[in-house]
Amino acid sequence: MKVWIDISNAPHVHFFKDLIREIKAKVIITTRKFDSVPEILNLNNIEYTVIGNHGGSDVKEKLIASSKRILELTEFIADKDVDLAVFKHSVEAPRVAYGLQIPSICVVDNEHGIAQNKLMLPLSTKVVAPKCIPTQEIMQFGVKKENLIQFNGICELAHVRSFTPDPEVVTQLGLDPDKNIVVMRPEPAKANYFNGDRKKTIIKKILQNNTFDQCVVFPRFEEQKKVLEFPHTVIPTKAVDALSLMHYADLVISAGGSMNREAVCVGTPAISTYPEKLLSVTKFLIDLGLKKHSLSIPEIFSYAKEFMADTTYRKKASTILNQMENPIDVLLREIRKCGEEDFN
Repeated sequence: MKVWIDISNAPHVHFFKDLIREIKAKVIITTRKFDSVPEILNLNNIEYTVIGNHGGSDVKEKLIASSKRILELTEFIADKDVDLAVFKHSVEAPRVAYGLQIPSICVVDNEHGIAQNKLMLPLSTKVVAPKCIPTQEIMQFGVKKENLIQFNGICELAHVRSFTPDPEVVTQLGLDPDKNIVVMRPEPAKANYFNGDRKKTIIKKILQNNTFDQCVVFPRFEEQKKVLEFPHTVIPTKAVDALSLMHYADLVISAGGSMNREAVCVGTPAISTYPEKLLSVTKFLIDLGLKKHSLSIPEIFSYAKEFMADTTYRKKASTILNQMENPIDVLLREIRKCGEEDFN
């Protein structure tokens, strides 16, 4: 059996890394030039082929880049005798798989990515998603109920399936382990689903009012980096072991989603500052008491103080997360089915 996995975004490397290691099949990995994806693949010793890039925030350039990538992926995959395509929020992979009559599994945890979901979900053979997303939110994009597999958990549990923290990252970034460390990530301003102000970030306001000893900030692109350089702030110049960093950090504050959820999974409290409608997975973790959300600077610092003083957080998070299902187990089961029976 031969499985093609398309990795189109940085967090997806962590999502798929253990699937790649555990799957009993030949695996072909493709990615694109975007953010630090190739670097993170290198850190995880995953072989891959770079095909295409991200078109930026301009809709015309997005369309051009995506169209070119579809053509290039088609040429690359067409003669590879692939039995199954697997992807998470890739808009090119499902169209290539559908056109080449390759069965596919799409993993989705963002019901608000309307454009992506319209392009991915109707063409995917099977769709895997967390149970906390209402079924209708996914079926509205043309997914039949019998083709929807939902699991009790969050996608980021896959990121930490075989996770062992490495303290070397603290030294690598020149941080003092005896002082508090806060990790931050700005908004996904170039994402199609993001409708906020692409030139502003709440992370800048937090840093301007900073009371934390040490901050590590992960800008998504050069324009964000330029406005987030402050005293007591480290901006990594290359890809680092962010999961280990978050494990040793005292807090994560992110205007995105994946990093906050990863933080919870490694036992570190997180505050979401996402400026738009919250995802079901975000609400789910907030309801469980594992995460907070705010756009108020005073409230963010109040939540930070509360979380950083909570010595029981890590144990509480572990107890709750251990009761959930890991999406890798779901994918391995579905991939095995594909090898045993007609998947179409």
